[in-house]
Amino acid sequence: MLVTTVDKNGRINAAPMSFVMPVEMDPPILAFSTSYESDTYRNISETGEFVANLVTAEVKKQMYICGRSFPRGVNELEKAGLHWEPSKKVKPPGVVECPANLECKLEWTHEGPEYIVVAGRVVAMNVRKGTLRAGKLNVEQVKPLLHLSGKSFIIGDHTTEL
Repeated sequence: MLVTTVDKNGRINAAPMSFVMPVEMDPPILAFSTSYESDTYRNISETGEFVANLVTAEVKKQMYICGRSFPRGVNELEKAGLHWEPSKKVKPPGVVECPANLECKLEWTHEGPEYIVVAGRVVAMNVRKGTLRAGKLNVEQVKPLLHLSGKSFIIGDHTTEL
């Protein structure tokens, strides 16, 4: 996921997050972990909002650019050549090139020794046509980029029922 936030002055930040998971379905809540020093955490602390943008293989190079260490206040989306659009219910924007944008309001945090888990309630979703099939992510069409470790990723392209 590529998480977009804004600081209290409205400056955009974007950062890739590897450890993202759904926590609840009803109400929909998702969580990710980040460092205490990250602009992402600082911005969420200031505003209580973020957008989780689903990354595909098509934007993996831009995602890496967003993961570089830029000074606070630099718009990583701009540096990566990505486009953004206003969200419906939160101030951080959605990433146009991402097929799904989950607008979230901070629900809770859990402090760890070197990281913090941030959980947000999904208050709106913007989903590109073809992203869902029968109410589920159409992985064959979307091919989401899933992080394993380091520079290893899986490009999800099929589902199975067990």
